Amino acid sequence: MDPNPGWFVGLCQRRPRQPGLVCVCDEDPPCHTELDCGDSMKRIHIVGTGPRTGTTLMAEAMAVCFDIDHHTQHEDRIFVAPPKEGNAFLTKAPRDILVVGPLLIVNPNLYVICMVRDPRDAIVSKHGKNRDNYWVGLGFWKAYSTRWKRLHRHPRFITVKYEDFVSDPDRVQGALSARMPFLRVKRPFSCFHEVAKPSKASQEAMGEARPIAPKSVGAWRDHLPRVAGQIRRHGSIADDLIEFGYETDDAWMKLLEGVEPDLAASHLEVPDLRKLQRGKYKEVVKHLLRSVGVEPSRLRLARRS
Repeated sequence: MDPNPGWFVGLCQRRPRQPGLVCVCDEDPPCHTELDCGDSMKRIHIVGTGPRTGTTLMAEAMAVCFDIDHHTQHEDRIFVAPPKEGNAFLTKAPRDILVVGPLLIVNPNLYVICMVRDPRDAIVSKHGKNRDNYWVGLGFWKAYSTRWKRLHRHPRFITVKYEDFVSDPDRVQGALSARMPFLRVKRPFSCFHEVAKPSKASQEAMGEARPIAPKSVGAWRDHLPRVAGQIRRHGSIADDLIEFGYETDDAWMKLLEGVEPDLAASHLEVPDLRKLQRGKYKEVVKHLLRSVGVEPSRLRLARRS
């Protein structure tokens, strides 16, 4: 695996193995196929390798810096039905990294932006709803990063490192434009704060609108007991940090030697994977029905009558 994922393409030029299916993977045998079906509105959905990975900031920047007709006020899952008309519909829910795989197969107009953040920084981040506790435990990284490894080569699954985004937002915007050429740039990401009007929920997650900057990168070094405690609770992340390009070796762990672990629970400690994955195949069926002109809600009404 590329230690610095960046933005992946991996488009396979081989002939499809089944009628109606197009291979979109550079693996042999292919691990992804795509069903070419209708629906012209582009759907952009932002997910992450856990909460506190910058998904809210990315969603707010996308909404005001690209020409996007529809976006939700803060967080909505991929299951929210799109509007009837418009060029694009923007939503975000970090947890949906667990469910977008099948939808990428059946919906060629779905683009997923996945925010990846150093898990050490994510687990020391706090949320406006609960400033007294760390927001998220390392269990989320353990579960969500595994799903990233399955999806990252898909050409419409776009990986953005939080650290790149906050350090050079305009370069990241250019990379997103290249991967989603249907989007028109209205203003650079670096000017996001001048026009942003985040909702109350978004402000609780990211604070007030301000210039995008790498202020929080590396904050984990000021919270070593927390990092040590989470590793004690959930296991080592040394290999992951090398694999994702955050470290070249495990020398950083020397900083934890002699540190008393903080074993206090997080506001959100471990994801309920079974609960969070409910509905992913149901949504596939809904999309296929809409692609042939059938509204799923009408089917429910017909069944009840």
